Amino acid sequence: MTTIIIGLFPTQKEAKNLATDLENFGFANEDYIVYINKETKHEENLWERLFGGRTPKFIPTDNDKLITSVAIKNEDQLKIAKQIFANHNAVHVYELNDIDINEAKSLDYLKKIVNTRAKAEVYTMPSVASAKLVKLNQGILLN
Repeated sequence: MTTIIIGLFPTQKEAKNLATDLENFGFANEDYIVYINKETKHEENLWERLFGGRTPKFIPTDNDKLITSVAIKNEDQLKIAKQIFANHNAVHVYELNDIDINEAKSLDYLKKIVNTRAKAEVYTMPSVASAKLVKLNQGILLN
């Protein structure tokens, strides 16, 4: 199977530039997926109608994030893709060796895999594991 790297970017503003850079460095259009969130229509709520838009607005930033996955065929492509992601200020980059680009078409599937791996990393971190052991030992000694 092909390696997939996934990049999480702070905003969707640079989506076209990211896609252009990937293609300029040899990635074909079918080698990457840029997941773009559709803008949702904002409906005026009661407070905006009463106060004429003078109320503080809560703007969720999750909707504006950009996720991109790229199929990697060799070590050179991996280095190039990681550099492109870094140039576009990727917040996180994940490397998945057990899926291919067709499976990566499902953003929900990718989110589940990344979430599972993130939890596994937290549980296997030595400092977290030793802190749990110390607390466990303290609890045993106190009881």
